[in-house]
Amino acid sequence: MKYGIIIHKKTANFGDDIQAYAVARLLPQVDYVLDREYLDSFGEKCSEPVAVVMAAWWLWQKWNWPPAENIIPLMTSMHINNDTIWHGASPITDEWTKGVGGEYLEAYGPLGARDLFSLNFFRERGYDAYFSGCVTLTLPRQKKTAEAGSYICLVDLDRQVEDKVQQLIMGTGLKIVKMSHNCKNSDIEDDWQARFKKVEEYLTLYQNARCVITRRLHVSLPCLAMEVPVLAIVDVQERGNANRWDAYGEWVHHITKKEFLEGTYTYDICNPPENSAGYLTTRNELIARIKKFVADTSMMDESMEAWKKTTYTRTDVLCWQNQLMKKALDDWLYQNRALLAEYNKEKKKSKRLEIKLRQQKIITEDVKKEKDKAKGVGAFVKQWLGGRE
Repeated sequence: MKYGIIIHKKTANFGDDIQAYAVARLLPQVDYVLDREYLDSFGEKCSEPVAVVMAAWWLWQKWNWPPAENIIPLMTSMHINNDTIWHGASPITDEWTKGVGGEYLEAYGPLGARDLFSLNFFRERGYDAYFSGCVTLTLPRQKKTAEAGSYICLVDLDRQVEDKVQQLIMGTGLKIVKMSHNCKNSDIEDDWQARFKKVEEYLTLYQNARCVITRRLHVSLPCLAMEVPVLAIVDVQERGNANRWDAYGEWVHHITKKEFLEGTYTYDICNPPENSAGYLTTRNELIARIKKFVADTSMMDESMEAWKKTTYTRTDVLCWQNQLMKKALDDWLYQNRALLAEYNKEKKKSKRLEIKLRQQKIITEDVKKEKDKAKGVGAFVKQWLGGRE
């Protein structure tokens, strides 16, 4: 059996590569690298069956669902992106989980959700689902280095937090190492081995830190897995965080930025406490599930009939995707019209304010000129009167 990993080739978040790396560590080999956003067309490049752990953040281009028929999936460690166009994604919410797309989810369930938000998303639509946890919880410990314990690692934190950390470690001899999971498309290597080498470099830095402080989920969970003390500076109640952090608040030490800056917490970053061990059951179950998947697929008959669980044809898929794309384009058109109308309205308002400000500036300058002239006249009169005295 051939095995594949899922990456997002144009990711702006290094956490995507860490998830792919975690999966790769549990496979016997990596024969194919699949682009998460184009799994539906993978069959055009490869005709043989490929076993794939579907651990990823799903999905910007939802009209490219379902995956190609030659992909044998393990549906686990999945996070559902359900943002709309107003938050930078698309107007498609759950349409991709119906019709042909829904048959795929039904056929290859149960569905392992990375977080409670995704778990509820699946269950509310009638799918058999369970909480699997994130695949990064399965990461092994990395090698020790000569710098072990000599620095605090800061990942994607703002200047205020960095300055506060600098104050807290003053006089301890500890250093600060700053990191970021932000990456530009131009920085992304096409070679997955080069990308995974970078993952190992990052994980090794985290492994040897006295403590890691971050706002990133895919820094916090790898640190849990590697038993590295980690503190998350994050408000887990905020909308943008709650959907991803909802299952991990009890496992990761976390405080808000306000609490950290004001010192209203007990976590000592110079002598950090151990992490919670609450994640271990989830970690072990996820490892066992992926290992079983590998064992089952390694003995599987590789003929299409042996493992295909869906009944639709390629033509059915293309027709369904076409309708989904048409709906998305229609919705996007009207939503963008609304955004454009709002933009033009604000643009006109800005223009009017600009004209008013310019007029006010002219008036102010004229008043200043008159004042200066009056001062000049006043000085002349004063001088003249003084001369007459």
